[in-house]
Amino acid sequence: FTAASVAAQPVPSLTGRVVDTADLLSPSVEASLTARLGAHGDSTSNQIVILTIPSLQGAVLEEYATRVFREWALGQADRDNGVLLLVARDDRELRIEVGYGLEGDLTDARSSEIIRNVIVPRFRDGDYEAGIVAGADAIVQSVEGTYAPASDAPDDIPLVIRLVFGLL
Repeated sequence: FTAASVAAQPVPSLTGRVVDTADLLSPSVEASLTARLGAHGDSTSNQIVILTIPSLQGAVLEEYATRVFREWALGQADRDNGVLLLVARDDRELRIEVGYGLEGDLTDARSSEIIRNVIVPRFRDGDYEAGIVAGADAIVQSVEGTYAPASDAPDDIPLVIRLVFGLL
């Protein structure tokens, strides 16, 4: 069932640093992101790409993101230094897929923090462009080592529970 669901959603062609098949970005924002990600890539050789799709069409997010990452062969083969920001608009899901070469700079925890505290709040306000731009900036800053998280303490865990676990 899983293989069939992944195959059901085709991988679009890699046409640039931003592949906006869900039409979430205006042409000016897309051009700005393309320039920003291109400049980062030129100075570091890292390849950061944004993909928006209308729907996963039943595919599992993690498996589809991995499939896109591999089919597009993001990053340099010898450095595995690619990053994919995938947004599935109608499914209200997103993922940051990171090549092994950048996992030290953009860990799973950092990716989760960027999604939760940088991208999702803007999406909740209905501003997909701002969420994608802020997420891309946070990804670039994280890879460059200049990213500063908004808060070290998770917003969704009550203070009492954090204190209890801290005391234990």
